[in-house]
Amino acid sequence: MITSWLTGNRALLFMIMSAIAFSCPAKIYKWVDKEGNTHFSDKPPKDKGLKATQQKLDNMNIVDMPRPLKTQALSSSMCRQAVDNFSKNFATHKKKIEQELAQSKINDMQFAEKLTELETLKKRITVKNCHKADPKLNTLLHCMAKNPNTQVCR
Repeated sequence: MITSWLTGNRALLFMIMSAIAFSCPAKIYKWVDKEGNTHFSDKPPKDKGLKATQQKLDNMNIVDMPRPLKTQALSSSMCRQAVDNFSKNFATHKKKIEQELAQSKINDMQFAEKLTELETLKKRITVKNCHKADPKLNTLLHCMAKNPNTQVCR
């Protein structure tokens, strides 16, 4: 009898379950670690020695934050391919930035920032750094290893 009632009233059941789920208040905890870094999370710290305070959410906007990228370390051959592909495309990357400036798509300050970023990337994309790259750079290296035209990698 209950089964037939539930089957006939799926929409009502869905609304009731949704109301229950959304009525559960979210909790945000704030704490400072031993290095002095402030953290916010929906779970208190694992280290019981750290004092976490629950935050009031009355005027707080809560958004989902992207999780760190998780990628496997590149093999030696993939690493070499990424470095080679980037090196072959470096002049093209630089030219594109110069064209953006010439076409007034970016201003002088943006030009300097992009050029500095490109030069910094050139120093970071080496076979030596490949295996100890942070997740963001690791993801970029994976893309560069697979794409001879590294312009598609962002």
